[in-house]
Amino acid sequence: MSEAEAPDEHGRHRRWLTYGAVGVVALFLGSMLAATEGHFVPQVVDLYLVCQYARALAEGHPFQYNAGEAASTGATSLLFTVVLGVAEAVGIRGEGLVAFAILTGAVLYAIAARLAYRLAAHLAADREALLAGALVLLGGPVVWGFLYGSDIAAFMTLFLWLTERLVAGSPKGVTAAATVLALTRPEGFPIALLLGAASSRLWPGDRRARWMALPVAVGAAVIVLYRALTGSWVSTSVVDKSLLANYSLADTMALVSEYLVDVVRGLLLGLYPSGASIGFAKGWAPFFFPPLALLLVVLAVVTVEPARRRAVLAWAVATAATIVLVSPNLFMGVHFNRYLLWSFPPLHAFVAVGLGVLTRRLARDDAALERRLFTAGALLLATLGFLSTARFAALYGEMAGEVYRRDVATAQWITRHLPSGVRIANLATSVEYLTRHRNLNLHGVTSPAFFGGRTAEREMSTFEALGRLEPTERPEYLLTTVATHESSPTMVELVIAPPLYQTSSFGDDIVLYRMRYDLVGQNRRLYSPGAIERVRGLTAVDSLNIGDGRDEREHDYTFTSRAGDLRLNGTLLAAIYPGPGPKVIDGGRAILGGESFTVKAVRGRDLIVVLRTTRVPEVRVLRPRGTSAFHLDIPEAALFVNVEGAPYQQIRFQPKAGWDEQVFRIDGSLLGAERTRLELKGRYAVFYYWFFQ
Repeated sequence: MSEAEAPDEHGRHRRWLTYGAVGVVALFLGSMLAATEGHFVPQVVDLYLVCQYARALAEGHPFQYNAGEAASTGATSLLFTVVLGVAEAVGIRGEGLVAFAILTGAVLYAIAARLAYRLAAHLAADREALLAGALVLLGGPVVWGFLYGSDIAAFMTLFLWLTERLVAGSPKGVTAAATVLALTRPEGFPIALLLGAASSRLWPGDRRARWMALPVAVGAAVIVLYRALTGSWVSTSVVDKSLLANYSLADTMALVSEYLVDVVRGLLLGLYPSGASIGFAKGWAPFFFPPLALLLVVLAVVTVEPARRRAVLAWAVATAATIVLVSPNLFMGVHFNRYLLWSFPPLHAFVAVGLGVLTRRLARDDAALERRLFTAGALLLATLGFLSTARFAALYGEMAGEVYRRDVATAQWITRHLPSGVRIANLATSVEYLTRHRNLNLHGVTSPAFFGGRTAEREMSTFEALGRLEPTERPEYLLTTVATHESSPTMVELVIAPPLYQTSSFGDDIVLYRMRYDLVGQNRRLYSPGAIERVRGLTAVDSLNIGDGRDEREHDYTFTSRAGDLRLNGTLLAAIYPGPGPKVIDGGRAILGGESFTVKAVRGRDLIVVLRTTRVPEVRVLRPRGTSAFHLDIPEAALFVNVEGAPYQQIRFQPKAGWDEQVFRIDGSLLGAERTRLELKGRYAVFYYWFFQ
């Protein structure tokens, strides 16, 4: 091919990629519309959640999921939310906004195929570039990631652009791509940091290398903004997803190591059975990646020309380091590894380059053999990609159909039968964008009243947060699923059966109950006649509700409870006071270790402490093989009390099997002027503290 013909050939190949993108998008959208009776429906209901934040932005109360409440950042992506917010503001609303998000992903998908072409063209010939674009077009889970209406689509495209500009040797382009990347998802910040640290070696002596301070500053500004708005450094939708917040260090290492092995094996072999677990998820692992693709990536990286070697090495280090950084979370592997999909399009481009390197090495000086080898390899990879994409097109429609039968049907029923703005507690879905009801997300993703609960103690923290709400703020209804409701004995106590509504989705159906609150908030008072008598005439100066995230933060509460390397988490307990007394539900923990917290008290007056406890608390243990609950018998409790860091006294008692309230005294002369730090160590159960003087 002459030099004059080459641009035309490149242009024709890029047009083919665009036509291919249009065809694949039509296949996916046709699958969705067939399953949803012609409606645009997301495959994951999280998109409705982002749409709700976008509406809030358009209506002038950004970061408020429901108007008038405190800020939250559950949408994760600042940039994507702003884009949808602008669309909402100009009149693209409801199902139209869902369609806008999906079609935006389709446009980004077509752009990504051309970017992959350009990336491979920097490193190899036109044939490798064409194969790179084709592998992105036929990427199976990658296509799904572009078309399910999420910020992942933008992040994949931007990271591919960043990689292309990096390999092209463009400091200005890398800076621009990294800056927008840092605005798109939290993963963009560490990528910007790593590339910023390497910028002086990537472009030695080039003053433009200093521009890489811009994306670092933008990424830092986003997390500072989130901290100022919500008190959390990262998005409130990912705050409690950390494995370390729920598992022991040893279990976290085991889970992450196994997951990363699965990821590497998937990149290397791509031959898992369809039901194999990858992280915490199952589903369609054989379409993870083309077989032996990782070897081709390695071959492409180690044989890259010297002028581009530092850039490719920087890309490889940034990719691997960020994958390791984001892996320790409770959603690793979910939705076909959606939290790693951003790394796949550049990998596909390097697969194409590596295939060219391999065939040239194998054929040596036989050009005809080399062409046949490359053509055969490319056809094999494209065929496997086509099969992957066809299967994911079917899955795309299947997932949308399930959302349509469950979530959209629920939204339609709520709209027809309940008044707009009604308060609904939610453990199932995020359809408030479609209904305009006032959502209280009991998982704490969007509702500030439920922030701070760890996943391992979710049921306990949810119950305690409900008790904190004022009666006028309490939700009238509970939206949950059959499986979730059956697995939560406490939530069964908080609803009026039978449900008002239940979907017919042929899966885990959504149910809507009317809520009752006769057992909510009853844990906040004393019941034991002996304890009541001991504090008669005294003034209540403070209290600490164990399991209430806000109360624990206000008291700077920390605890350690372990059996060896197993972390013992708290649970709810429904028990009766002796007598028989009233039935009370309360959240608490078995302490095999200790607690530390600050109490408001006045020096000079003795502090009387009342502890709600029990003999047989339940503990929840999260392990790699699953979550288990156990009852722990404590026939004799032992507490060692330290006051302001100094040993004070040892307390022993024999707790009752039901609810028990134990009372002990702290010498007033040992207290701080206004606040006192107490440390309790030993083996006992704790559910509530009251403090009197």
